[in-house]
Amino acid sequence: MPSHNKPAEMKLLFIWSFLLSAFPLSSSLGTPGNTLSADSDTIPAMIEKVYLHLDRATYYPGDDLWFKAYLVDASGLVLTEHSSNLHAELISPAGAIIESHNLKITGGMANGDFHLASNLVSGIYQVRAYTNYMRNYGDELFFRKNIMIINSSEVNPTLSSIPVNRDNERNIQFFPEGGSLVDYVTGTVAFKAEDGNGRGLEVSGRIVSSKRDTVAGFRTSHDGMGKFLLNPVRGLKYYAIVPDKNGEPLRFELPASFPEGIVMNIVKNTTEQISLIIRTNSETLSSMSDEDLTLLISSRNTVFDTYAIKLKSLVNSFSIPAGSLPEGIVMLTLKGMNNRYLCERLVFINRGSEAGIGIETNKEVFASRDSVSVKITMTGNLHDSLPEAYLSLSSAEDMLTGNPYGDNSTISSWFLLESDIRGPVENPASYFDTSNPGRFENLDLLLMTQGWRDFKWKYDKPAYTAEHGFTVSGRVRKVFADQPVENASVNFVFFGENRPFSGIAGVDSSGKFILDGLDIRGDLQFVASITDEKDKLKGWLIMDSTRYTPAEIRKSQFPVILPPEQSGTLPDFGLTAGSKPADRKLDDFIQYGEYKESIKRKYRLSDTIALGEVKITAKKIGAPESARDRARHYLRATPDRELVIPENYKGFGSVYLLANAKFVAPLKLPWGMPFRMQYPLYLIDGAEATEDDVKALPVSAVERIDILNPTAFYGVFGPKLVKRDTSTVQADGAISIILRSDYTRKRPELHSASLKIHGYYEPRIFYSPVHHSLLESDYKPDLRSTVFWKPDIVLKNNEKVVLDYFNTDNPSVINITIEGITSTGIPVTATAKYTVK
Repeated sequence: MPSHNKPAEMKLLFIWSFLLSAFPLSSSLGTPGNTLSADSDTIPAMIEKVYLHLDRATYYPGDDLWFKAYLVDASGLVLTEHSSNLHAELISPAGAIIESHNLKITGGMANGDFHLASNLVSGIYQVRAYTNYMRNYGDELFFRKNIMIINSSEVNPTLSSIPVNRDNERNIQFFPEGGSLVDYVTGTVAFKAEDGNGRGLEVSGRIVSSKRDTVAGFRTSHDGMGKFLLNPVRGLKYYAIVPDKNGEPLRFELPASFPEGIVMNIVKNTTEQISLIIRTNSETLSSMSDEDLTLLISSRNTVFDTYAIKLKSLVNSFSIPAGSLPEGIVMLTLKGMNNRYLCERLVFINRGSEAGIGIETNKEVFASRDSVSVKITMTGNLHDSLPEAYLSLSSAEDMLTGNPYGDNSTISSWFLLESDIRGPVENPASYFDTSNPGRFENLDLLLMTQGWRDFKWKYDKPAYTAEHGFTVSGRVRKVFADQPVENASVNFVFFGENRPFSGIAGVDSSGKFILDGLDIRGDLQFVASITDEKDKLKGWLIMDSTRYTPAEIRKSQFPVILPPEQSGTLPDFGLTAGSKPADRKLDDFIQYGEYKESIKRKYRLSDTIALGEVKITAKKIGAPESARDRARHYLRATPDRELVIPENYKGFGSVYLLANAKFVAPLKLPWGMPFRMQYPLYLIDGAEATEDDVKALPVSAVERIDILNPTAFYGVFGPKLVKRDTSTVQADGAISIILRSDYTRKRPELHSASLKIHGYYEPRIFYSPVHHSLLESDYKPDLRSTVFWKPDIVLKNNEKVVLDYFNTDNPSVINITIEGITSTGIPVTATAKYTVK
């Protein structure tokens, strides 16, 4: 049932309104001050914003989700490397992180992907992205995108995060322009009407006083928002009367007015000028005639101008030059004594299309598997030259690209609007649609109802630092006393798919060591050991946790909006004789998913074709290799000597010491001693390694060591140079070290440690097949929903980019979406469509 009492949020608004109006004001616009005030409150902090371009909005279990990330400095929207690590997460309808990637930011950008597990339940999921540094400001700046996943194999698929429809519930919130109502001062009151699901609700009604007089009428004009004028009389309360779904009257109380204060009203907003009126009453004017006020003009956390203001009459008009202000949200803040914030208003500066993207396809109608050519150009009205643009392109089935519940954010709407607005924005792209004649009036309503009143930009000391790579750290102590090991070093090596890399970390006086700023790709195994000044293993190595703790997930940030029914012509899924008009409901997505899933199972397909899927070939299954077989495989020859590591050899400090004792010659060779190498080539599991790699490897990690003498070595490797200290010498043999297959699962020695580290996620490459073959034996259905994905497009001045790809088998409408940002900080987006018959 709807509440007829003031909600708790309105009480907070009243308190805020009181604070805004409790300080009387003074009337003339002085000269601009410095761009940045000397006050600590106006010194900008570095603010990061991130946006993810997703290939589409609706998916099925087993699909691949592709995305491109853009990280910018909020002050100018230019790409930044202030942080190097970006955390991207896929969150379930229940609010649990089901997949997480740490992406490397290069040049302010990164691309990645999620493979959606085949057992995911139907529901509204969320893709979230943020840097560690963003956590200093709560989670307001985190990027969030809601997607729909439909599991057509469920008996009765439902969108599990959507509550029962509560359309009959209604709530209206009121927002006096500038912050508060003042007795006998005419002011504008914006309002937002919502149903029980949080959707904008179209309503009309009247404003009545506590004397039961009707003083104003009101009606919503866009997404449940509207505004009206009110001149409050002292001592009276005011209420909005609106009918519920059954016609019964509902009553909502407006914020109270105050005896003294000011009201700010924006009357004109252009690219060159902002006109505002500041009104007050006689009590305020008489008591504050000599008071100096300050008007701050700021955007993206940067103060562009400050003006000194005195109020000299009940109605005071001012003109603010806007030519130097950037495109996007601009904040006008009036401050009084003791730097108190008195009044605030957000406006949007529209500069027009300084840069845009043009898309042109070689045809408008294609056949299945036709070749498509897409030409991309830059447009705009910059006089000198167009900046570079960094873009990503998605070409996908139109049915799955439009968000069924109205979440149609673009890079422009996110960076210029949504990331500075409180709460979810319905249909955000409409505010940037040039074909919408009322978009600026609607945008102003949005700023009046959902604009921030006190954004948390200012912190004395950020608690979360900007991440640059990975950190591995720990502590070295004695085994039987909590004291550091004297003259200790930590020898370490990272093992991965590529060549291992190693080094020696110093230990400070407290026994701590740290490896910072590591550029680690994929999953690696970290192995380390402590050695003293005699290169002997000694002490206890205690590693710090390398696990990243993700940001908290608040359930209130998930959608509570039911997907509206949409009308349109669905493509022919092969289930009917032809396309038929139908309502695009959940059942339609389920039916389409069932059809595609049946084809996938028949041909063993995935949503994204990978290399090797175009033509099926038999897979060779190899027998498991023993350590001896692997050694001969790596050496490409039969070893001349071999050593299987016995238990009693664990006394050796490291593999390096053992190998030197057994196979490497001293500086002077006694006459008659069996041949020993002086400059061996080291191999660890077949990969070339350095002496430091071998020094960091504990004997407990090794199963066997095999040797090639010079004759066999030259026959296999030929002349081979190796590094020794500062010189390069000719290798005279090979020492091949074969690791135990289970050493990572064994409990390590106290002086050694082994742990798995998850580095930067290595994004997969989207593979687009070439459909040239006409052979029936080569045929394989191509039912991909994302036809083409290209995340790394660079568009330079006055140049064009042409991309070619092949359509799938699906008869459908294909939606091409390009998003990106220019080198000068202008977000750009463009769309185009074509038909496949």
